Amino acid sequence: MTPDAATTNTPGAAAPRSSNAEVIDTILSHHSDLAAQLHERTSAVLSAAKCGQCSADRDALIEWYRAELMPHIVAEERALYSAAQELDTTRLLVRGMQSEHHLLVSLIADLALGREDFETALAAASAQTLFAAHLGKENDLLLPALDAAGLDLAALLDGMHEILGGSDSSADVGCGCGCGCGHDASEDADAPVPADFTAAQIDEPPAGLRTADDELDVRTLPHGQRHEIIFAKLAALAAGQALVIVNDHDPKPLRYQTEALWPDRFEWTYRHAGPQIWRVAITRAA
Repeated sequence: MTPDAATTNTPGAAAPRSSNAEVIDTILSHHSDLAAQLHERTSAVLSAAKCGQCSADRDALIEWYRAELMPHIVAEERALYSAAQELDTTRLLVRGMQSEHHLLVSLIADLALGREDFETALAAASAQTLFAAHLGKENDLLLPALDAAGLDLAALLDGMHEILGGSDSSADVGCGCGCGCGHDASEDADAPVPADFTAAQIDEPPAGLRTADDELDVRTLPHGQRHEIIFAKLAALAAGQALVIVNDHDPKPLRYQTEALWPDRFEWTYRHAGPQIWRVAITRAA
């Protein structure tokens, strides 16, 4: 046995660190920070709910979701999840994790629309629990799988402070989505969610954006699958295409969710606003 071979095969020798080890450590640290921040804000909501005065803490929690977590979700889907969808080893995992993103956004909408302290506390606690489980999958399953597949995570996530943490210290990193467009991602990430989703007017979409519309009667869908089906159809729309939602109530929660998950991507037009039937055209912005 040569000296080199003996050194290589020594029992207990530390395995060499992956080239992605440093960036993975950075992601894990940012995940830990997000979890700690969410725990602190959720605990404040739960404590205030016991006293019947959780409005201010709820608003602070919603703002944290909007300003911190939503940009993180969008950045993950643009970079990590799009890369994971190309791999046989992670394709099914990332589909499930995308579904968890949609469910988390639904819980945030429930949190924003809850009128009773019990509803607020339930939505806040459920969202925190889901987020903790979701982070566990990213930390223990997704990141190791992407590393094992040989992806260069540092290059893939270069400049994406929404995933890596810290501040965006460079104005030259572009939008961080890998498209090379160079626009400021902070404009997208910080797009405000409208406080009132009641239609200011009822009209047809601009003629230049009209194409053959797909109409979906939400009333015919299984209740537990509605948002999943709608999100899938919205994600498949091309620029200028519209999905017309038909429902028996104003779909304000859905608009909150789409604005949070895809800032500035869709335009909403109320074609009929009650009192029995609502028809809303959701158009992919050109």
